[in-house]
Amino acid sequence: MAINFNTVSWEEFASSLPRTASDTDRLMAAFVYRLEHEGVDTAEIAIIADDYFRRARWPRPTNLFATANYCAGKGWLSEDSKTNGRKTWRVTRKGYESLQTRVTA
Repeated sequence: MAINFNTVSWEEFASSLPRTASDTDRLMAAFVYRLEHEGVDTAEIAIIADDYFRRARWPRPTNLFATANYCAGKGWLSEDSKTNGRKTWRVTRKGYESLQTRVTA
């Protein structure tokens, strides 16, 4: 079995963020990773918190839902749909580009 070292794991991607990254940058990084590496452009915040934050060993923010609303106010996320009372968010081009400039700067 051949190993593909061109594939970046979430843990590797997450570790490239500065240790001082804000919850906002971490949330957006998870959305960007899902888009770039998994081909998925939407997510529920609970999935990001329960899976991506946990796997990156980041502390779970007190209110990641408020962080998502903040990102929506900045135009970085948009509400995609609502299922069973839970919002599904989609990363916007502005959010993608904003994270690229903040993290690589």
